[in-house]
Amino acid sequence: MVEMEALPYIFLLACACFVYGADGRKTYSDMFPHKHDVAGKFPFPIPPIPGWDPDTNPWDAYLYPPLSPKPKELMHRRGKPTVHLTSDSPALNGSCISFTAKLEYPPCQKEDANGDLVWDEHCEDANGQVRSGYVYNWTSWLDDYGFGKCTDTTKCNVFPDGKPFPQSNDWRRKSYVYVWHTMGQYYETCDGSSSSVTINTTNIPLGADVMEVMVYRKRERRKYSPLTTDNTVFYVTDKIPVAVNISQRAAVNQSKNVFFRGEDVVFKVQLHDPSGYLKTAASIDYIWDFRDGNQLVTHREVTTHTYSTLGTMSVKLIVEAAFPVECPPAASTSTPRSATSPPPTATPTHPPGTHAVTIKMETTQASRTTRQPLPSSSPTATTGLPTTEPLPPTVASVTPDSNPTTLAWLRARRLNSNECFRYAHGTFMGNITIIEPKHPLNSQPNSRIVDVSAARVTKTDISFLVKCLGR
Repeated sequence: MVEMEALPYIFLLACACFVYGADGRKTYSDMFPHKHDVAGKFPFPIPPIPGWDPDTNPWDAYLYPPLSPKPKELMHRRGKPTVHLTSDSPALNGSCISFTAKLEYPPCQKEDANGDLVWDEHCEDANGQVRSGYVYNWTSWLDDYGFGKCTDTTKCNVFPDGKPFPQSNDWRRKSYVYVWHTMGQYYETCDGSSSSVTINTTNIPLGADVMEVMVYRKRERRKYSPLTTDNTVFYVTDKIPVAVNISQRAAVNQSKNVFFRGEDVVFKVQLHDPSGYLKTAASIDYIWDFRDGNQLVTHREVTTHTYSTLGTMSVKLIVEAAFPVECPPAASTSTPRSATSPPPTATPTHPPGTHAVTIKMETTQASRTTRQPLPSSSPTATTGLPTTEPLPPTVASVTPDSNPTTLAWLRARRLNSNECFRYAHGTFMGNITIIEPKHPLNSQPNSRIVDVSAARVTKTDISFLVKCLGR
């Protein structure tokens, strides 16, 4: 009778232990030090990255033990590889950003042609010894993890969440497991000494965030040995990253942007676009203001300008890329321009393949949404002297106030057509100094022969008279 009364309590205790065990399981979020900060992020939750999973999923801590908290430098000295994580950030919103994790081996260790980690036979360690052969026991690893060798699919050839490794012909070269983590989501790869992932930034909020990677090595006894971890900060922006190289053939102090008057100054634009996203634009305009009364709109990345005035000039460049988009409903295109919208220019966005020449920048008050690319018939230039009216400001000041989630893109509809575009902008401003060319001292012209005459003096002698001009 007493045993029957104790059964409910035993059942409750068992349930409590089960709940505690379930709640005590590690998740992917527990394995990484950086926790996603939701403050300032909108919308939330962040849209899922295609192919990635939420970091609330359970982590098999038995198969993949936690990484030692020891510093990377100490681990490297003790003979374990370290990982170096890089990215091609910053990324323009809508483009792709790539991350690469590359293992860096300790001294006297290297990777052979088969992708195996071996001792360098031409290297002496700290004790003056030379080793050879494999650093790890790869034979035991093959016996345990070779495809078809392991019958328990939950204990080998699986990621920490239990997903199986992708099978490939070069699986022997993929002896490391990479676990990527960012924005509360994770991704897993099985690779060699380096691994890369690429994500699209269309739905990623603007600003900075952190990407982390944790690396495990396959080892015997059907466990994975934690090796190393690293992280890097990446940026997503709505501005086109722009850099300009300014040079002059005759310049004597080019590093400080000091150039001579009357000589061509070369401006070479470099757009940071590693994923090639800007190649999908219908057109890219380079709008120059040389700040000496001359302005230029062109599709070329390289342009030249000759200054005739002396002094310091604050050269300004606006890069504008037009991307074809689906047109919004007709009703939504009639919204009035915001009071903060910049006065547009009358300069059309030329289609790719045409090049504008120096033009006059008009500051009319027409709505920005009517600014259209012209047909690709011929370039157009206005007559009259160039003016020094300011160029339109960047698009950051025209983000609609009614919807804080709207990206800083401008939309436009081509006249007499159903094509619409969104515009991305990038800006550059740099100071250059124009000075008078230095003339060499004693720059008088060299002497030159102006006349030569000859006269016979004797049968054997001839007299020559040479007339010269100069010094």
